[in-house]
Parts: sequence; C-alpha cells; structure tokens
Amino acid sequence: MTSLRIFVFLLLTPVLLRAQPTPPLERLITVTLRNEPLSQALTTISRTGQFSFSYNPVVLNQSRPVSLRVVNRPVREVLGQLFGGTVRLRSRGNHVILLRADEPEQPKDFILDGYVIDGQTTERVGSVTVFERNSLRSALSNEYGYYRLKLPADLPAVRLEVRRQAYLNQSLTIPSRRSQPQNIYLTPLPRPAAVSPLDTRPLPTDSASRPSPILAERPVVFASADSGAVPMPASFLDRSRQTIGRWALSTRQLLTDINLDRDTLYRTWQVAFLPGIGTNRGLGGRIINDYSVNILIGYSLGVRKAEFGGLFNLVREDVQGVQAAGFGNLVGGSTQGVQLAGFMNTTQGKVGPVQLAGFVNTVGGTVRGLQAAGFLNVVRKDVQGLQLAGFLNADRTSVQGAQLAGFANVAGGNTSGFQAAGFANVVGGDAGGFQAAGFTNVVRGQLRGWQVSGFLNVARDVVSGRQVGFINLARSSERAPIGFFSYVQTNGYRAIEASANEVTPLNATFRTGVRSFYNLFTAGYNPGGRFWSYGYGLGTATAERRGWSVALEGSVHQLNRTDERIENLNMLLRLSPQLSKQIATGLGITAGPTLNGYYSNDVFLNPLRNQSLPAAILTPDAPDNTRDEWSGWLGWQVGLRYSL
Repeated sequence: MTSLRIFVFLLLTPVLLRAQPTPPLERLITVTLRNEPLSQALTTISRTGQFSFSYNPVVLNQSRPVSLRVVNRPVREVLGQLFGGTVRLRSRGNHVILLRADEPEQPKDFILDGYVIDGQTTERVGSVTVFERNSLRSALSNEYGYYRLKLPADLPAVRLEVRRQAYLNQSLTIPSRRSQPQNIYLTPLPRPAAVSPLDTRPLPTDSASRPSPILAERPVVFASADSGAVPMPASFLDRSRQTIGRWALSTRQLLTDINLDRDTLYRTWQVAFLPGIGTNRGLGGRIINDYSVNILIGYSLGVRKAEFGGLFNLVREDVQGVQAAGFGNLVGGSTQGVQLAGFMNTTQGKVGPVQLAGFVNTVGGTVRGLQAAGFLNVVRKDVQGLQLAGFLNADRTSVQGAQLAGFANVAGGNTSGFQAAGFANVVGGDAGGFQAAGFTNVVRGQLRGWQVSGFLNVARDVVSGRQVGFINLARSSERAPIGFFSYVQTNGYRAIEASANEVTPLNATFRTGVRSFYNLFTAGYNPGGRFWSYGYGLGTATAERRGWSVALEGSVHQLNRTDERIENLNMLLRLSPQLSKQIATGLGITAGPTLNGYYSNDVFLNPLRNQSLPAAILTPDAPDNTRDEWSGWLGWQVGLRYSL
C-alpha cells in the first residue's frame, strides 16, 4: 500500500506543479464597470479573477461610483487605475489585501511600480533592470513583468533608466515625486537579417548575361555540421571566476550586470558588507569607485585608488592603486599597483608592479614586477620581473628576469635571466642566462647560458654557455658539457674501441661527449690472470688533421678476480696520451704509452699478485707487493677505434 501511494504521488507531482495558480495580482482579467459602487466593482473584479479581497471598510468609500473598462489586463494594473495610487496592494495566498496609502512604509520614500511591456507584442517582459542613477536604487522585473522601485522623496529630479538585453535602452522622466503606477514600454532591437542560402546555380559562360556576384554582397559564414558553436574548455582562471561569481553573487546581481553591460557609474567611495548590501546597493557591478571598503565581500566594476576587504574583493574590470583582502582578490581586468591577499589573487588581465598572496596567484595577462606566492604562481602571458613561489611558477609564454621556486619553474616560451628550483626548470622555447635545479633542467629550444643540475640537463642546441650535471643531453653543442655522461647528437663525439694494454689484453671502450671534453666507459679482461676490470675516465682530443689526431685521457679502474665478489679495493689510475691515425672512413688505429698508479688494500685479494706485467716498474714496490703501498709503472696501449 505504501509503495502504491509513493507511485501515485510521483505520478501526480508534475501535474500538481503545472497546476499552481498565477498570483492574484498577476491574473489577467476583462471587466466593464459603468457608474457602479466601489463595493460592487470589487466584487466583480474578485469574481472575474477568482480571488477574494481583504480590507478595512473604513479605508475605502464603498459607495463611490466608478467606471472602468479593461481588456485582458493584470489585476494589479486594474486596481491601480481604480484607486489612482491611494491604496497599497498586498498579495497573500488567494487574497488581495488593500491598505491605506497615506501610511507609507518609509515617510521619506515614494514608490513607482508597474509592468514592463514589449511595445510590439504587448507581452510583459521579465528580468528588466529599472534604476535611478543618483540614488543607485534599482529593481528587477519579475517573471510577470512587474517591478516595484522605492525612491527617496528628496531627489531633485527623477529619471528612470531601463535596461534589458535584446531591447533598446530607455530613459523616463517622472514629473512628480509621489507613489504612482508607471508602466514602461520597451522597443525590441532590430533583428539582424538572416543569411540566405548561397545561390548554387551554374554561372553562364556569357559575361554579359552573368548576374552580379552573390559572394561579394553576402557574408560568408563558416559553421559546423550542426551550426552550433564548438565550446572550448574553460581555463583554471575562467573556472575560478565563474565559481566564485556564482557563489558570491545573487541571480538579480548577475542579471543586472548583463542588462547594464554598456552603463558605467562613478562614485568616490563605497562601503559594503556583502554584494548588494552597501552604499552601491544592487548596482555595484556597474560602479567604479575611487576608494572601496568591504567588511566581508565587495563587488564593483572598478577601483581607481584603493580597496580593502575583510574576505573577498570582486572587481569586474580594472584596479589601480592598492588592493588588499584577507582571503582573496578576483579581478576581471588588469591590476596596476599593489595587490595583496592572504590566500589568492586572480586577475584576468595584466598585473604590476607587486602581487603577493599567501597561497596562489593566477594572472591571465602579463606580469611586470614582483609576483610572490606561498605555493603557486600561474601566468598566461609573459613575465618581466621576479617570480617567487614555495612550490611552482608556471608561465605560458616568456619570462624575463628571475624565477625562484621550491619545486619547479615552467615557462612555455623563451626565458632570459635566472631560474632556480628545488627539482626542475622547464622552458618550452629558448633560454638565456642561468638555470639551477636540484634534479633537472630542460630547454626545448636554444640554450644561451648555463645549465647546472644535480642529475639531468637537456637542451636542443647549446649555442653559448655550458651544461654542468650528472647527465647532459643536447642535439648540438658549441661548448663542452661537463658531467658523468654527456651526449651530443649532431656535432658531438662518439666512438667504440677494442684495445689491449699490459694489464688487460682484451678491452672494450665507449667514448661520448665532444672532442674537446668527453667521457669514457671501459671494461677489460685478462684470461691468463683470470681477472677483469671496469673503469671510467675523461678525455680530450684534437680535431683530425690529415687523418691524425692526439688525445689525452685519464681514467680510474677497479680490478677484480673472476671467482670472487667485488669486496676489495684494487684501484688502478691511468694517464694515457694517444696518437690516432684514420685508416678508413670512421676507422682508425691508436697507440701510446700509459702512466699507471696502483693500490690494493688486501694482498691476498690482489688480482695482480704473482702477476708479471710487460711494463717498466717505476717504484720500489711492484704491483704485487705485500706492504700495502702504491706502485707505479710505465705501460702501453694499442687499439682499433670506430667513430659513430
């Protein structure tokens, strides 16, 4: 049974909602009265409108004869004509209450009310803003087109301004400052002529009979298949503005801003508690103030000197001077001056010279000057100045100046100046100046400066400056990179070599970098002594002249027995001058002496123990000495090298 009741309720809910009656004062009636007593006239009106009146008989002269003829007009308007402003109207449920008008709600005010009507269709128009410039009083017509505007009686002149999208602006001068009904008629804007389909008839070959060109007279329209605009995804900045706007502003304020998009008002100062509750009243979104003080949240069109807010400052267009808020500033235009916020600053246009926030700054335009945030700075366009962030600086285009971040700096365009980050610096274009990062620097364009990182440097082309890091990668480099491993693609130096020396007759070596400074990785094996080695070194080589070149390399090697784990220090230091001769394209032979120093900290684990080297021993102790001493000798090296 309970389920059946729920089903019936859900089934009837839409019907009940659609059946909700129109408020009594908004119902359309048609009546004709000819010298009828007022009491009988009210009875006729209530019967036609299907509602009842409630009033004190002392208030009305019920025997007064009245004559009236109306066709399809709202009850409110009919009663206005009947009483001529001597009675105030109230609606409650299906009752209309009549009150004496000589008991005003506020003696210093008077009321204008009525309907806003389309002058062509005579339909009532909702969401129309009616305002008076001097007092900043405003009203918004409801869904039935009714408005009610309370104005101060001491106005020197009363001039109403009426605004609505799709209608011409209207100005009305009210001659008397007393409560009275006042209907307003609006003229719709002329609709643009529709673009007719293109004439696809074939053109005649005879030029004399050819019609005038159609494309020259009609605009060419490009549209998608369904003639609908393709929405672009909103940016973080746009989403912030929309979210905060919906949260802080009422529907009435949003509609007023839309209707008054071409009106700008000016005031020297304003004080507000919340949007709509302050000296700017409901027109704050269209007023530019010199000075603005907001207890919690303020809302205005612009600020020209200073603005202070306890929580939020919302400004539709530009701010000049000082803007400070306990939580955040949201500016739809540009900020020229000092912008301070405890948590966030969001500006759609350009910012300068100072923007400071406890957590985040987001800017849709350029930044000129200092931008600092406890966590994040985000800029759509270029930055000139200094950016400081506890976590991240992100700029969509170029940066000129300095960026300092606890985690990363990211620039989509070119940079010049100084970048320092705890983890990474990333540049989408060219970089000039100095980059320092705890982990990596990345430049997708040309590098004209220095890259210094704890692990990885990447640049497309190193034109000037240098890369200094554990790993350096570049497509081309005019300067030698410095690091454990460097790779230069086009004008770099890479070679593999098979060689023999007095310690390990079988060796393989890989060299990478540039000729003036390169890294070498090597491994060797001595089958007779049953030990092997691995090593790392640095080298420099001259350019080839007539196939000849000279190189100098220094390397360090660890020797290990093949049947034992790597536990003992068996260190070989080698300095190798080499002479190379190219014998074929990319192929050459190398040879040269080697100067060696060797140390093993355990005589029993020494791989060279009981080994006789084909070398000239230069120290009193041989490599297999038992006195835990360094030994040295003059050795040799010969190899076959292939350049990659």
